[in-house]
Amino acid sequence: MSITHVPDEELLVFDHEIAAPVEDVFGAYLDPELLVRWYGPAGWHVRPTDVVVEPVVGGMQRLSMINEVDPSVSCILQSRFLSIEPFKELEYAEQLPDHLGNPGSVLVYQRHRFFPETVITADGVGSGTRIVIEIGPMPASVHEEVRTTWRSTFARLDDVLATRAHGEL
Repeated sequence: MSITHVPDEELLVFDHEIAAPVEDVFGAYLDPELLVRWYGPAGWHVRPTDVVVEPVVGGMQRLSMINEVDPSVSCILQSRFLSIEPFKELEYAEQLPDHLGNPGSVLVYQRHRFFPETVITADGVGSGTRIVIEIGPMPASVHEEVRTTWRSTFARLDDVLATRAHGEL
């Protein structure tokens, strides 16, 4: 299965603009050292020693997310890449964590598409990337929460890429 088979009512679609080149944004998804710095919403971080990224179709992406308030609370995010088109698209199937935080039996599909575009930057208008995110299947009742979580995650990506652009990483 893939994202293309998810019913419309169970598909969350939104976008995010980043003031960074497509190559940098796409690369941040596949570079374990960068992934650790940005992946996850506020209040969570990735345990660096647990990151696995196999950037080939069928390869795994595995991350341990640790809660910053209570480090005893964690979850493992485990995915398999279904499609990788460099600088254009990543699609994967993710096993949602079960109640213990381990990879469970429920799969959601995600596709992230990357478009070079003119975006609003800190200095006005400039070159950047628009990411279009599609996630599902999931009930419409959780769409806003998932979107908010991703917005928080993308704020971290914005910061990491801005810092990197200024030579501070």
